[in-house]
Amino acid sequence: MKARDFMILYNDKKECSGCAACLNICAKQAITMQPDEDGFIYPTVNDNLCIECGHCRTVCAFQIGVVTADVPLATYVAINKNQSVLAASSSGGAFAALASIIFEQNGVVFGCTYNSDMEPMHIGIDNLTDMKKLQGSKYVQSNINHTYLEAKKYLELGNRVLFTGAPCQIAGLKSYLRTDYENLITADIICHGVPSAEFFKGYIKHLEAKLKGKVIDFRFRDKEKGWGLMGKIIYIKNGVVLEQLIPPITSYYYSCFLKGEIYRESCYDCKYAGGGRQGDFTMGDYWGIEKSHPEIDIKNGISVLLVNSAKGIKLIEKLEKHLTLVHSTFEQARVHNEQLRQPTKRSEKRAAILKIWREGGYQAIADRYYRLNRRKMISYRIKKLIPPRVKELVKLIMIKESLDKR
Repeated sequence: MKARDFMILYNDKKECSGCAACLNICAKQAITMQPDEDGFIYPTVNDNLCIECGHCRTVCAFQIGVVTADVPLATYVAINKNQSVLAASSSGGAFAALASIIFEQNGVVFGCTYNSDMEPMHIGIDNLTDMKKLQGSKYVQSNINHTYLEAKKYLELGNRVLFTGAPCQIAGLKSYLRTDYENLITADIICHGVPSAEFFKGYIKHLEAKLKGKVIDFRFRDKEKGWGLMGKIIYIKNGVVLEQLIPPITSYYYSCFLKGEIYRESCYDCKYAGGGRQGDFTMGDYWGIEKSHPEIDIKNGISVLLVNSAKGIKLIEKLEKHLTLVHSTFEQARVHNEQLRQPTKRSEKRAAILKIWREGGYQAIADRYYRLNRRKMISYRIKKLIPPRVKELVKLIMIKESLDKR
């Protein structure tokens, strides 16, 4: 096999999830993850360093890995018992509970955070104080870097490890490790798809220019107004830390994400969007729970927790110390969680949006979005000005009129 055969490790971009297993397996560090014209990272091989060992091809779980059609062993509604932890979590605090168990055993937890430049990246932490770095949804592809390699070192030393990420990242980790370590726990998320870090970085620059400040955090799922999709930006202006809520309709990035318009090519053909999960656990929002479990209070956030392995079942008793767990079914959980049934459908607008981004950058995307959605944003702001009591009165009047017509 010649080195030039490795210049492209995939035949089509939809065959690469960007999990970086190939980067981690390369003993010669011949592989780097480089952004393409749309900002999505793909492996690039340095001919001068490559020794033609072929490991990078054999470790690609997205191309050669087999996904079973199994369903989870158990499905739960999960709510963290610690109110402060629950408030800091996007959903019901299932991740924090798993992390707490690992820390109790002096273990290490891997997950996604932002660095000082607001770039999403995977890191490992070993204490509860740092847990807040990994809490909260981050709707953008994280840079795995060499965390698979780092996790392996901890595992071989006998440390307990929890590795969390998108299903493709968990599949990449397992393919890289090639061994089912007893001291490893994995948890994947119910992933809709991932935009590129470059596209997200442009959005952060847009916010900084608009607010004339330095963004230090972006929370896609803030609970100041309750469990839902409200975002929040935290930024520094003139030496003062300020916060501002970000409704999805006012954010071109958030809106494009929710509509599935800016995902990686592989996301629209994701082999992990179904019942055959990659982690010992699967975590996500329990959307539609008001219909499946109307008896449960949802105002502070609810997680769906899928248990996918015998290793996961063994941890349920320990999890019950941190979580209120209510039995549910996979059939109920997947009704309003489409990615437990199938991948997100490829948006017809994706190509046009990314073309505008390539040619005009984030400002061109922002200008287009706010021009097309001006009326919707004005309508949203007007509705927010209406007092709740008035809204309730209007609702009652409409109900009465409807009944009178019968």
